[in-house]
Amino acid sequence: MALKENRTTLPEYALFRDMWCEVQVQTSLNHAWSEMAHDTIYKKPKIEGFGGKLFQSIEKRMQTIMRKFLLPAGYEFQKVLDDFERLSAGKEVFDQGGLEALADCDDNNARHDLLERFAKSVLPIYDDVQSVYPDVRASVIAAVKEARKTPTRPIETPFGALSGHSVEQIVDIAADILEKLRYVDVEAAFDTICELFPGAQSDEERKRLLQLAEHLSKHELEVWKQAGPLVQSILVKKIQDLDDELLDSLRPVLFKVLAEVLKPEVTGTSSTYKSVTFHTGAVQTSEALTHARADAIGVLKELYRKARTDAERRAVRGALSAATVTPHNAEYSNALLKTILENTCEIVNFYTEIADSQSHETLQRIEHDLLWLYRRNRDMPTDTATDPAIAEARESLTKSILAFRDRINTDRGFVVYKTLVGFDFVFPPAWENVDFDVDGEQAYREERIQELVEEVREESADEWLAILKRCARTESEDGATFQSFGHFLELLGDAKPQIVLQYLDRLDGSLANFLPAMLCGLSRGQRKDDARKRIARWLKEKAHLQQIATYLRTPEEFDAGLLQGTLNAAIENDDDVAVLIALGVAVARHKDHPGGLIDTVFIPALSHLMTKKDSRWVNAAWHDPNKHSLFRDLTPQQVDAVLGSLVSYPHIEYRSETILTSIADSCPKKVIDFFGQRLRFSETAEAKEKYEAIPFDLHKLHEPLSKIPDYVVDLSRAWFDENDSLFTYRAGRLISIIFPRFSQQLQEKLMSLVRSGERQDVEFVINLLRSYHGEAFLHDVCKEIVEALPPDDPLLEEVDIVLVSTGVVSGEFGFVAAYKRKKSEIEPWLTDKREKIKAFAERHLRTLDRQIAAEQRGSEQRLEQRKRDYGEEPDEEG
Repeated sequence: MALKENRTTLPEYALFRDMWCEVQVQTSLNHAWSEMAHDTIYKKPKIEGFGGKLFQSIEKRMQTIMRKFLLPAGYEFQKVLDDFERLSAGKEVFDQGGLEALADCDDNNARHDLLERFAKSVLPIYDDVQSVYPDVRASVIAAVKEARKTPTRPIETPFGALSGHSVEQIVDIAADILEKLRYVDVEAAFDTICELFPGAQSDEERKRLLQLAEHLSKHELEVWKQAGPLVQSILVKKIQDLDDELLDSLRPVLFKVLAEVLKPEVTGTSSTYKSVTFHTGAVQTSEALTHARADAIGVLKELYRKARTDAERRAVRGALSAATVTPHNAEYSNALLKTILENTCEIVNFYTEIADSQSHETLQRIEHDLLWLYRRNRDMPTDTATDPAIAEARESLTKSILAFRDRINTDRGFVVYKTLVGFDFVFPPAWENVDFDVDGEQAYREERIQELVEEVREESADEWLAILKRCARTESEDGATFQSFGHFLELLGDAKPQIVLQYLDRLDGSLANFLPAMLCGLSRGQRKDDARKRIARWLKEKAHLQQIATYLRTPEEFDAGLLQGTLNAAIENDDDVAVLIALGVAVARHKDHPGGLIDTVFIPALSHLMTKKDSRWVNAAWHDPNKHSLFRDLTPQQVDAVLGSLVSYPHIEYRSETILTSIADSCPKKVIDFFGQRLRFSETAEAKEKYEAIPFDLHKLHEPLSKIPDYVVDLSRAWFDENDSLFTYRAGRLISIIFPRFSQQLQEKLMSLVRSGERQDVEFVINLLRSYHGEAFLHDVCKEIVEALPPDDPLLEEVDIVLVSTGVVSGEFGFVAAYKRKKSEIEPWLTDKREKIKAFAERHLRTLDRQIAAEQRGSEQRLEQRKRDYGEEPDEEG
């Protein structure tokens, strides 16, 4: 609204001509109350011995009217207005055709905008969702399919182009819509997932659709209250009816759904304006649930038989394992326990049935899982022992588990395999000895390995070579898988060198990876000279370079010349991995060679890798930096080379920081210069999108750097002149993490800059202070700035910002509490003898009072609106 002409003609209102303002409902109510208060309370009649108590009741009633009626009425009116605006926004989309307009979208930006507005403004307001669901579903499916054919287009803005909405973002919001409607038609919801999943173009898409499948199939409390396991029964039936052609493309969806069906817990949430409560309970056993679980297990068994890889079988076992667990955080009935035990027994019998066709890796993992099931079954709560049905089910399960164990352990090849490979091993004592812990397992395994070494003889060498090749073919990304296998080969090389030397001529690709362990064993035995000759021949042939380099990390008698020769061969062969390994060995064995390995190995390896812009050397070199001194022994020129190689390194994280810390112990100024180089590099086209010039935090590097505050500040001052626009968020942050609190030397340095009289120096200090969160230790420097500036200088507003900064707060009234604390910290300024500082403090305290009042009102309003949006606790109603 605007002021009427009869008002704007008055001199005091002339400035507000043509100005529009918003008058809130609460403002009008407050005005009405003020008018009444003015006519009653503020025009209080003279009362002397007459009507005093009545007037007190009038004052009290006026306060009650404001607190009990007018404030809540304002919030209620605001809720009406908010809901009406939502209705209007939804009606606008609805009148434009709703999701039908998706067909006219020519890019994913428009498509995402329409889906988002539909999800937020239209979907929650539908009176009859059931009737519109088919059209919504069809439109969403079509939108996703069309989005997959549409390239991402940037969003043009006056400030430049922004990244456009991707297919993944379209799928995400489409899944949100489908998730809200998933129980309208369970079969259609499942069909939608099956239609969209095979065409997914990225892992992110697949992950979101699998999440949708999970939410559709989980045991949801509110659904269970009304229909029990109806959703799960429908989904299992749908899966049973799927054509075989669809199974391959939908396996991940099926595993996710069936695992949820087999889980024994029902979950749900409830919420109010101030809390979210998570509910967990055990599913209730029923004929429908029993059938659904049995059918789900049957489907998974069939999927297991049709699986072509161990990875697929592993996924099926993961889903089947859901049928074997009991509820974790809920009490459950004996009927449910009996069902779980019977289902588990069926699964174990299935594993026994197919055991002969399974790989050693698979059998090892199954046996490990069954051991824990065996122990759980043996240690069931005593209150279940009186139930005959439970006792019978437990006994059947125990017999089934032991039958599986006995069957697979009659295969000597499997027993050897699990002794040498993996960490999911199960040895005989583990079945009955509850005290058979990690130390006992390791001792038992070591004893068995020694026995196996003795079993290797000339007449069985070929048989053992086949076993070793079989072990080496195990797929694993965890180095712990092969610790025992490597140990066995090392012992074999030491005890039976003649056999291992024969093996060296018959290595295949997998077993060749374990050449370092064989060489370690040979280097300790009587045939070590033969092993050296073999290595020399390989170097001439440029063969097994990575394995030779790896071997050189461990022998007691370190051969620096051999390492240098390996590096030279790797560089000639352009074998970057071997170069990386050699560099790591140089760092690890630096002190094992007189004169070190910097010039002969480390620097040449680093130089080669830097020509490839390969910064992986950090991963090879950072380990245990305090146990060696290579980085502390670098010359200034060598330090420059190392730091130069890290300028383009994307992030300074723990690994690279350990290297920088070692360098900073002797060359802290060079490390500070290095961060300046990173700041300048970040402005170039070579810096990648997620390049981070300054780390978010430091673990140890700040300790040596904090010893040179004058140099840090002087260099930062130069950085400020180079680029002051982002100083606070980059270079300023570096200072704040080097000096989380001000030392006396740093504070004096900053004060000297303030006193210099140079305005740029003062601006620099203020920008530096903004990297902190208004802590009290900033006050002395802030006072110095206030004293140095004229009372009307605009920079004083920047000092206000420094002092009022809070960092992270928590709770509805977090800012109120933070500002009150800051007010108490500033109040001592009022007693300062310097007039400028007292005047600034008075003004700043008034500002804080206004902010406290504004935050208090805003927090109360947001809290009241949340109560109306999300409901109050039952005991708070009325």
